[in-house]
Amino acid sequence: MTMKFKRFALVLAIVLMASTLTPVFASPFADVPADHWAYDAIVELAAAGLIEGYPDGTYGGARMMTRYEAAMVFARALRRLETQIASMDLLPELDKVKAELMAEIEAAKAAAGQQAPAETTIIERVIVDKDVDEETLARIRANEVAAEALEGDMAYLEARMLGLIDGIRYDLDQLKDRPVEVEAPSLEEIEALIAQRIEESILEAAAAAKETTIIERVVATTPELTKQDVEFIAEALIREQVSRLDLLVQENRAMISALSDWVDELDGDVEVLKGDVADLQDRMAVVEKVRLSGSLDLKGEKKIGKDLAFSQTGKLNLNVKASEATDVKAYVEWDLKPFTWDYTLKNYYAEVTSSTPLSRLLVGRVAKGNLSPFGYVLASADYGFGGLAKVDLIDDLSLNIFAGQKAAGDTKFDTAVSLEYKFIPELGIKLKGAASKPYSGMFENYAAGIGLFGEVAGITYTGDFAMDFAAKEKNYLGVATLKTELAGFSLDGKVVFEEENYAIAPQLLVADNRLGVEGGFSTKFEPITLGARAYYEGLPAEGKTADSILAVKADASASFDLFLPVTLSGEVVANKTGDANAEFKLHALAKLEIAKKGEYGLRYGVNALYEKNIFDPAVDSPSWKNIAHILDRDEVRVGANVGYGVDLSSAKFDVDYKAAFTLPTQPKDQAMTLTHNLDLAYAFTKDVKLTLGGTVEQTIVEKEFTNAFGYKAGLSVAF
Repeated sequence: MTMKFKRFALVLAIVLMASTLTPVFASPFADVPADHWAYDAIVELAAAGLIEGYPDGTYGGARMMTRYEAAMVFARALRRLETQIASMDLLPELDKVKAELMAEIEAAKAAAGQQAPAETTIIERVIVDKDVDEETLARIRANEVAAEALEGDMAYLEARMLGLIDGIRYDLDQLKDRPVEVEAPSLEEIEALIAQRIEESILEAAAAAKETTIIERVVATTPELTKQDVEFIAEALIREQVSRLDLLVQENRAMISALSDWVDELDGDVEVLKGDVADLQDRMAVVEKVRLSGSLDLKGEKKIGKDLAFSQTGKLNLNVKASEATDVKAYVEWDLKPFTWDYTLKNYYAEVTSSTPLSRLLVGRVAKGNLSPFGYVLASADYGFGGLAKVDLIDDLSLNIFAGQKAAGDTKFDTAVSLEYKFIPELGIKLKGAASKPYSGMFENYAAGIGLFGEVAGITYTGDFAMDFAAKEKNYLGVATLKTELAGFSLDGKVVFEEENYAIAPQLLVADNRLGVEGGFSTKFEPITLGARAYYEGLPAEGKTADSILAVKADASASFDLFLPVTLSGEVVANKTGDANAEFKLHALAKLEIAKKGEYGLRYGVNALYEKNIFDPAVDSPSWKNIAHILDRDEVRVGANVGYGVDLSSAKFDVDYKAAFTLPTQPKDQAMTLTHNLDLAYAFTKDVKLTLGGTVEQTIVEKEFTNAFGYKAGLSVAF
């Protein structure tokens, strides 16, 4: 195709394309008639997906727009712009078309002007020299006019675009520094939208210019037009297209202006919201800094064989975020006996933790778990009122200080200090000392110790040496520990040498023995868990006779999910306490458990256990190292449980029944027992719960039943 046809095809295609830029849509809303003054705008916004009507098919144009609706329209507009911008890449194609046109124009000029004087135009040379025919002359003149018109109009359009963008910049300045973040379109997004609309039009026209059918159809259907008529039409078409593109630009600016107006309308509400948010943030900041929690439990219970007793336990926990570096905690826990109003403070303290050099300060009741820095020089026991502080002097160097009264009314209080420094991961050192002091008088009962700690080749070790100066001789203790992980096994060991006059914190069961060794391992091979431990104690003090202890324990458990979850577990203990001729006493236990939490709140399970030489049930924490805790009694115990829980609106109701049968097998004259237990619970909320329960214990001796009853009721509240 020659350059002139491309040029005219471009002009005509732009006009034809521009005439179809705005499609016609039917109204999607029943209450917006075609003759309404805002009909076109509403239809166009609906077609673009920027607005939606109500479920009944109406638009509700007379109704006030809420902030939420305005935000939805705004967000849809932004998504539409982003989608359009992301899907277009028109500039390379536009540049290509422009380059082709300009190259052909320049080539035509050069070819036509080879023999023309510099001061004459191509058309003047053709008229003077008469070296081309009339049709060729008209085509050249039309090409020159079209090129000049296009350059002038594009310059005009560019100037209008720059002016429009400057206006948009001014408008968008009003959106800066909003008190509440609003997803307003950026200037780049708006400029890209305007450029995309214009580029889209020109690109489609350029694509149409590559087809000869449009211009050929025009020429064929209008043979009566002269070349001058074609030149005039070309100029008129260019002007009309520029006008259309200008209208498109104005249309975009109108849309942007409308969005800005919506934002302006929201400004008042945003300012109010900003005040509300700021007030809420202030309140939330206070709430986050101060948190109070606690619980209160009221309970009345009659255990089998005992009298009815009432109790009330409660606790309060106050946490205060004093600063970014400091937290304050206050805690109190008490027992209260109703009717007698006797109370006991089980625990109470105030604690400050900080990232400052004084990293911890605790005042109140000091539980024994806080006394680990003073191990072996201070008795491991719960203290009454006292204080504990930790000071981080420099990196890896810390100082711990303690002072406390063992019990109310005690005329002495203990003090202790510990200095800990970690040179390298493999080596650290502890220095510690303690003393007791009467309320009047000097310190007495001194103790001091030194310890090493670290980790070498994956083995964590400690070594401690302490002396109790309350005695003048045979008053020291040495302890070494090792711990490591090896090929899935956890290994640990401990060696203790305790002289007979060391009495601060005894480590051995028998006071007259001086040596103790303990070690063990544990591992897990799915689904089996294994463990074993051994303990030896001996080497009595000089001139004394004491029983040695040799005890070994092994345990295993495995869980399977067959048709129901099944757990098997077992334990074997062999304890030999006495002289070399003593025999081992064996404790063995085997247990099977099946438990299931079914659908619809149902839960159930059964268990069966055989225990040979049972651990003493009267001891709270029986020890396998202490042969006195192993009784000459064998038992078979069988149990079953069933429960059901149901949600009732915001409340929950639970009922559970348990039955346990105990059959002593050795000695034969032991009574059998059958125990029934029923518990009911009603949770008003997750923090308010009412519980009721009853127990029936049936003792069976020679086919005669003796019944004993117990019951309980309680109310717990947490906040």
